[in-house]
Amino acid sequence: MKERYVIEFYNHTKKDFDDVWNIEHDYLEPETISSVEQVMIWDRKNRDIHIFVRDAIFDCVVGEMTLLPLTDKQFTDFMKNELSDTELNYKSLESYEDNNTYNLLISAVAVDKKYRDDKLVLSYLLKGINKKINDLMNRGIKFKNMCAEGQTLDGQKFIKNFLNLKEKCITKEGYKLYSFDDEKDFFKWYKKFPVYIEEYDRRKS
Repeated sequence: MKERYVIEFYNHTKKDFDDVWNIEHDYLEPETISSVEQVMIWDRKNRDIHIFVRDAIFDCVVGEMTLLPLTDKQFTDFMKNELSDTELNYKSLESYEDNNTYNLLISAVAVDKKYRDDKLVLSYLLKGINKKINDLMNRGIKFKNMCAEGQTLDGQKFIKNFLNLKEKCITKEGYKLYSFDDEKDFFKWYKKFPVYIEEYDRRKS
């Protein structure tokens, strides 16, 4: 029997990005959402940043996660609220090179409101991020730190429950910024994350 949901890492279409924009628009302030054109430019520069969950029956994206690599300066500027992901362009967005080291920005995590009660969608997203990070690390890529911005209560809950990030500051807009203290914290989380996924799957079943 065909799986209802599919995790997709590559070959995204404009319709896919339109779906994602509509999902984010239900949760986030419009000025904090990157345009479809911008994220398509990101995708051309770095094919390893988007994780989508597709409803194979209705052929639409119903869950999404965006992982952006940052330089040390970009990471510092983000945590000082001096850089937004919407400001990244083709030139400033990093592309992954084997055996290099980056910081990781969880730029977006969202599930279509019509699918919020279907826990399988979030489960697939969690498995997607785990696979993506594993694949990148198998290329010799290392991550020094990870950060995220919590605009909504659901987003803040996700960051604390699944990412173990620590709240560092509140922006002038009232959003919370999170990161690890150091590379050791990232590695501890990386080892624990599969367990968090298993625990979530047990709770939803």
